[in-house]
Amino acid sequence: MTKVIGSRHTFLEADDELALDFIRIVSDIVQNSEYRKLRNFTHHMYTTRYQHCLNVAWYSYLIARKRHLDYVSIARGAMLHDFYLYDRPSDAPIAGRHSDIHPQIALANAEKYFAVNDIMRDVIENHMWPTGCERPKTEEGFIITLTDKYCATLEWSSHQIMVIPHLIGSAIN
Repeated sequence: MTKVIGSRHTFLEADDELALDFIRIVSDIVQNSEYRKLRNFTHHMYTTRYQHCLNVAWYSYLIARKRHLDYVSIARGAMLHDFYLYDRPSDAPIAGRHSDIHPQIALANAEKYFAVNDIMRDVIENHMWPTGCERPKTEEGFIITLTDKYCATLEWSSHQIMVIPHLIGSAIN
């Protein structure tokens, strides 16, 4: 856990109080051996599921702090929002649309390994709204919903930006 895509933060700067607070809040999650398996799963084509959860958690944490919301629950819920351990939707342990079932699986995994409060539950269960699940019940849930989409776009487009010079070069040669 060192860098968030699109952020200047590396979590290695000892004088960065926000980064140190964030690390303190999520450290038990990132040290869990089952959770660390998320590093082995590709997410949004070009990143890992672990990196995606870190990105969503960091940006959500910053927004929640600024809005004086429960930034601890939102950071922890965001770290756990995609805590499912399979690659393809066809490998899911229950049948259904991926946008509907993976939040249920992530919540079950979160509850198996960590204490989950109502805000975390809302964040995890409803982060796929409006394409799946129910509408979030909390402001933190809405923040995660938007931040999840922002991070997915950022993760996908950051790779595309690196590819563009190569595409242009091959197109003119």
